[in-house]
Amino acid sequence: MPYNFKELESLLVCPGSRSKLIQEGDSLICTDGACRLKFAIRDNIPIMLVDEAVQLSLEEWEHVMKRHSLDRTN
Repeated sequence: MPYNFKELESLLVCPGSRSKLIQEGDSLICTDGACRLKFAIRDNIPIMLVDEAVQLSLEEWEHVMKRHSLDRTN
């Protein structure tokens, strides 16, 4: 069964901040401006481990939020 973010969107949260996630290509991005973690999706499986996540720079994160029409600047 292929991974479908829209079906799981209300269940998945960032394990670091418990904030909402958005899908950006083959990644999930935390919408919390203090957290800004990016989680990879590999073989249709979201890798929701903080230790394997990458923290986006504030500039990268703001660009993603604008692309998704979210203004989350803290």
